[in-house]
Amino acid sequence: MLQLVIDSSLQADWSGISGNPVKFGLSSVSLVFDIIFITQHYVLYGPVPERSERESGDDQLSEHERDPLLARS
Repeated sequence: MLQLVIDSSLQADWSGISGNPVKFGLSSVSLVFDIIFITQHYVLYGPVPERSERESGDDQLSEHERDPLLARS
């Protein structure tokens, strides 16, 4: 879409935007999906705050269940 706007502004003929409806339509659809994905990533499903062990519901686990699977050296 930016290319269409730049080309039209340099030629001082704004009919270039409507002269290529497929390019304008595809760029519009692409912009809409970009806005949706950015909104999902940063607003709806943003960073999840870390919870401590007590808040995460692990109080019922025994000490054996909390041991690491691999021994530390």
